[in-house]
Amino acid sequence: MPSNIQIILVAGAAVLFLVILYLFFRPLFTRKLLQNSIDDSQSMLFEGELEQGTLEFQDYDNLIQEQELIILYLVSMDKSNFDMNQVLTLLKNLDAKYADGFFSYKDLSGKELYRIASGINPGLLETGTETHVLLMALDLYQANDPIKAFEIMLESASSISEKLHASICDSAKAPLSKQMIEHLKSKAQEISHLNSIKNISA
Repeated sequence: MPSNIQIILVAGAAVLFLVILYLFFRPLFTRKLLQNSIDDSQSMLFEGELEQGTLEFQDYDNLIQEQELIILYLVSMDKSNFDMNQVLTLLKNLDAKYADGFFSYKDLSGKELYRIASGINPGLLETGTETHVLLMALDLYQANDPIKAFEIMLESASSISEKLHASICDSAKAPLSKQMIEHLKSKAQEISHLNSIKNISA
């Protein structure tokens, strides 16, 4: 006949085992749940990567033909629509400027770094907008410092996602991984290097 202590030890071991299983498999379940959430609404989202020129990035003083867009999505974890008053307040607190239905974030010199819009067509961000997806777009060729611009956008995405209980996703609408972040940083470094060569050649 097992003693009370033995029963407690066995029960404790079983509970500990279940906790370990939960912690181990939880990221897999969360990732799958998020992906299903994104897939369910994919028909309403901008399909695939944004086409170059979709958000009409341009330098009005010197029209730039080349574009290299970095796209991030902020997706509501429970698929419920964001509180637009909260969204608009957050963006204003980031010093983003409203223009033509989207928000634009600029550096100290007034150069545009990235834009924020609704991830559901037609992409407008207004008081009456209903959306559970936000889209952030950065044109590396438009930024004076592509690497810094990407870091600022990523920091803003982290801040917004934390406050809105959203997940940060890449352009393929998959949860943003460390590997993808490094890949995007490398892309920004490449554009920065190309810009440096052009400036030396000019």
